[in-house]
Amino acid sequence: MGELRKRVITGLCLAPVIVFLFLFLPPQWLFALLLAVALLGITELAAMIKAGPKYLFPLFALAGAVPLYFGAIGLYPPALLLLAVVYMLLKIILGEGRRETANRDIFLGITALLFGGIFILLPLFYVYRLKEIHSGLPLIFLFALWASDTCAYFIGKAFGKTPLVPRISPKKTVEGLFGAVIGSMAVIFASHSLIGMTVRESLAIGCIIGLLGQLGDILESLGKRLSDTKDSSSLIPGHGGILDRIDSFIFTAPFLYYYLAGIK
Repeated sequence: MGELRKRVITGLCLAPVIVFLFLFLPPQWLFALLLAVALLGITELAAMIKAGPKYLFPLFALAGAVPLYFGAIGLYPPALLLLAVVYMLLKIILGEGRRETANRDIFLGITALLFGGIFILLPLFYVYRLKEIHSGLPLIFLFALWASDTCAYFIGKAFGKTPLVPRISPKKTVEGLFGAVIGSMAVIFASHSLIGMTVRESLAIGCIIGLLGQLGDILESLGKRLSDTKDSSSLIPGHGGILDRIDSFIFTAPFLYYYLAGIK
C-alpha cells in the first residue's frame, strides 16, 4: 500500500474518534487522554535516543504531572528538577555509575526527562487549559494544526522547489511553509467569531500558529537526525509515531493559551 494511501486511510479512521473525544470529553478526562498521549510520546523519545530503562520515563512523567493536574504550574519546574535528581540517585544506587557507558546513559536519561517534560507533556497540558477558555477551543486548535500539516504536505509536494532546512528535514520546503501558514490561517479565520477575535487578529494568529507548528516539526526532526531514525515509532500507520503527530503542539499550544488568556 502506498504511503499516501495508508496515511489517508489512517487519518479517516482516527479523525472522527479524536474529534469526538476532544469535543465531548469532560475536562478531567481530556486531561487523562492528553496525559496518556504524552506518556506514549515520552516513551518514544526515550527509545529514540536510547535512554533507559524505557519504563522509568513514563512513570517519572506521571509523577511530574501531579502539580499540573492540581493547577500548580509554578511547582512544575522544581518538580522536573527533583525528578532529575531522583533519576541520578537511582542510577548511582543501582551501580550504573561504574559502567563504561555511565556518562552517556545518565546524561541521556536526564535529557529524556527534561526534554519530555518541557516539550511533550507541558504543551499537551496547555491544550487541556484551552478548554477552560472555551469548550471548543482544543478542537479548533487541533483543526488548525491538521489543516496546517495537510496544506504543507500537499502544497510542498506540488510546488516545493526551495529547500527550507535541507540538513535537518530534506523534504521541507519554503513553499510547504507557506502552505502550513495558509492552512492554519484559514481555520482560525473561519472560527474568529467563536474565539472572539477580529478578522485581522485571526489572520495574524493563524499565521503565527502555522510558523510555530513548523518550528516544532523542525525541532523533532533535529532529534531524529541526531538519533538516526526516520520516525519516532511505527505506532500510527502512514504517520509514524506519537511524536511525529504532536511535534506541532510544542510551541503552538502554549502560545495560543497565553495569548487568549491574556486578552480574555
